[in-house]
Amino acid sequence: MGDGRTREERLNGVLEAFHSCRLDGLAPTRDAVRDGWDYIEGRRSLEEIIEDDVRRHTRDRHG
Repeated sequence: MGDGRTREERLNGVLEAFHSCRLDGLAPTRDAVRDGWDYIEGRRSLEEIIEDDVRRHTRDRHG
């Protein structure tokens, strides 16, 4: 993955993000939880997760 963070640092980052989400009255989706675990376990980078998320939630202007 190569972002230089330890598993514990990745875990803490994901927990903090989900906590912030809950403070805003929201709950992480099932996809977000899956993405979080993929990141924590080092299976995917943040860049890969963001690219996938943008692809999933961006509409093509041409259809």
